[in-house]
Amino acid sequence: MAKKLKLIIIFIVSALSFSSTDALAEELLIAYSEWPPYIFIKDRKVEGILIDIVNEACKRLNIDPKFRFLPWKRALMYMRKGKADALLSPIYTEERAEFMYYPSEPVNMEKTVFLTWKGSGIKVNGLDDLKNKLIGVVRGYSHGSEFDNYPGLKKLPCNDDRQLVKILAKKRIDIAVGEAGVLQFIAKQTGTQVEVIHVLNETPGYITFSRKALGPKGKTLAEEFSRTLRQLKKEGVIEKIRNAYF
Repeated sequence: MAKKLKLIIIFIVSALSFSSTDALAEELLIAYSEWPPYIFIKDRKVEGILIDIVNEACKRLNIDPKFRFLPWKRALMYMRKGKADALLSPIYTEERAEFMYYPSEPVNMEKTVFLTWKGSGIKVNGLDDLKNKLIGVVRGYSHGSEFDNYPGLKKLPCNDDRQLVKILAKKRIDIAVGEAGVLQFIAKQTGTQVEVIHVLNETPGYITFSRKALGPKGKTLAEEFSRTLRQLKKEGVIEKIRNAYF
């Protein structure tokens, strides 16, 4: 009898272990483009501020994140077609909201700036000052509707932020447009002397969820991530993560 009882206890413990939180963790395919120091590859592993934040949020929500690198334009296409579940970290546009759920809480604030090489003498006080300049942008990126739709601007599309800084260093463009921390981080890594000549805007960036891939479940995930991100900010976790990179 004692032996039989022992076997029953072992069976129950084993069943509980198999039904543990880790065993039931739901996989989420998250697309990203390299965006150091927020997202970058080191020793074949994706790291960065946003990766650490999302990993912590996923841990609390019992989600197993699977990160996949994609060029930005392709990442947006994957989200539209339902080939990826989530994306880091687009800003809000009405067009994107048609195929992605946006949380109410951003994962970070993006500071968009105009950058040029140090000593260029270029001055910008507003968008009108850009009309006679060649402006480098990353293909598929949005920097807000005002800049995106401003008439008369001559833009040179690049594949990513590293290429953008590279052509700026070679003076193939007059101005690079992008997120301040990202461009300055890359410039420092490559020994490129740059300076910010104008702040365009500060815009929230999000982790978004594909409407086609997830259906109504995507809306639920957006709400859950909003709640979790607010809690992480309240606890000081996000500030601690950011401070580790700067």
